[in-house]
Amino acid sequence: MKPRTKLQLRVAGLSSQLPNIESLMIDWAKNECLKHIGYATKSRIICMECGQRFAPELVKRKRAVCPHCDTSLKIEQSRKRINKQTMFIGKAEICEEFQVIRSFELIAYYRAETKPRYYIREILQHWIKDDGNREVVALANNMGFNGWCGELEIRNKVVGSYYYNHNNDIYCERYHPASVFRPKYIRMGIDCKLRGMSFLTAANTIPHSPKAETLLKARRYELIDYFEGHRYKIDKYWPSIKICLRNKYQIKDASMWFDYLELLDRYHKDLHNAFYVCPKNLRKAHDYYVAKRKKEQEKAEKERREQEMLKQKEAINKFLERISKFQDLVITDNQLTIIPLKSIEDFKEEGDKMHHCVFTNEYWKRENSLILSARIEDKRIETVEVNLKTLRVVQSQGVLNHDTKYHDRIIGLVTKNMNLIRQKLTA
Repeated sequence: MKPRTKLQLRVAGLSSQLPNIESLMIDWAKNECLKHIGYATKSRIICMECGQRFAPELVKRKRAVCPHCDTSLKIEQSRKRINKQTMFIGKAEICEEFQVIRSFELIAYYRAETKPRYYIREILQHWIKDDGNREVVALANNMGFNGWCGELEIRNKVVGSYYYNHNNDIYCERYHPASVFRPKYIRMGIDCKLRGMSFLTAANTIPHSPKAETLLKARRYELIDYFEGHRYKIDKYWPSIKICLRNKYQIKDASMWFDYLELLDRYHKDLHNAFYVCPKNLRKAHDYYVAKRKKEQEKAEKERREQEMLKQKEAINKFLERISKFQDLVITDNQLTIIPLKSIEDFKEEGDKMHHCVFTNEYWKRENSLILSARIEDKRIETVEVNLKTLRVVQSQGVLNHDTKYHDRIIGLVTKNMNLIRQKLTA
């Protein structure tokens, strides 16, 4: 958009005078930022840096040096012949009274037997004054990070000092070592080694969070990266984190380490003790407590099943005791025959044949219900529920819970013979 304010006019003018540093950024990034990969099979390794092949005998501990271009490679077992890497990189500069953060999108294409191709473009500039006022110069970004287009120009930003438009807050994975930051940012721990947070996030979080500042100054980027989405864990286990800092303990997998602390907490271990908090082998220690927890869960599940089986057995015995009074109950009008369901197997068969929930919803557990099956010869017509307290028909359902042409007749027949049910009940 066109600059409208004095600040925007000044930023637009200064931005147009910035030197083009794309070549500088590519020369640095392709050696220091991008991953150097070799794809290996049993018979060959392809160096993705130069596209040439060499023998797998040169690989040691998943590393190798390409004999053609002398690049140190990380070897991956794969039949792939192409690769693509995309990343955002940045460079900090001071221009007049502004701290300028320049962000670039870098894309690298690799193919066997071909030299890599690199593409870079500047997509975003933050122009920040000491008083916190800032302006954004950027490409248009209406479709997320994959939709950068247009020219660098003044763009809208969210007004305020704490929350920003995410489209204009890019996380640069690396900053060029020649970056220059104002002293106030360096005092916060923000410099070219910044990881885990975007510049804007760090600049606006650290003044309000001493813990974030401590982690950043201690270069604990694995915890800084974890900070934004799991701040409550940082707060909860801060004493344990300080123990790691004092003991210079490196946390290679923050997610696993916090899971491990939760397990320690569950088993009432001392989270202020370096013996527990700083294990020599984190994975081994983590897996030990995971296995312990798993055994407890399996034991609890086994006990739960046993309790369920015991309750089920008691319920079955109660049902058999209740239904024993109605074992010889038969209601008939010479065509329809209505008899009780006398066992769990009867309920299952009734539910399967009639396609309703008389078995799955465990109607046999209902102490004040008598479940009857209305049939014509061997064909099941409807399932009837009688309330033994009120001696009334609660429901009568056919296949798929639909009424049949015998519905009213069945209810009438059961109602007419309710005295017979009463006699069996009081016998």
